Amino acid sequence: MPIQIQFRRGSSAEHETFTGAPGEITVDTTNNTLRVHDGETPGGTTLAKRSEIPDLTPLDYIVESGRTDTMWWRKYKSGAVDMGGHYTGNATTITLPVKLANTNYEVLITKNSAPSYWATTHITLGSRSADKFVVAAYGDSASIRIAWQITNAIAASE
Repeated sequence: MPIQIQFRRGSSAEHETFTGAPGEITVDTTNNTLRVHDGETPGGTTLAKRSEIPDLTPLDYIVESGRTDTMWWRKYKSGAVDMGGHYTGNATTITLPVKLANTNYEVLITKNSAPSYWATTHITLGSRSADKFVVAAYGDSASIRIAWQITNAIAASE
């Protein structure tokens, strides 16, 4: 014959005046929930039903990330991607570590640790595609050092 285990039980009103032993589990027959007791709190702590737990599936989270010496990236469950990096040299083409779905993205470019003579160097964003963009410089012909970042863009489907 199978063994049956039955927990102490009572209505919600009865639970509010009951202080169970530390670690004791009781059944609230009014709300069809479990209560866990600590030996001090009247009524114990009511455990949530599955229907009372918020749905966490809409939350976005990182599914892939990576880093090289000059770039980093994060891909999210939603398809969004953040990436960035740095470059030192003359005007160049930056190949993105993650191909994007389209060219509807913004690139933040900043001079990085710029010495005073860079005051006459202007950095601009040239052409861009789903997998690269061009950094152009004019003014001072010295080598440029930049940091770049793209946030909340959409990764290309694989």
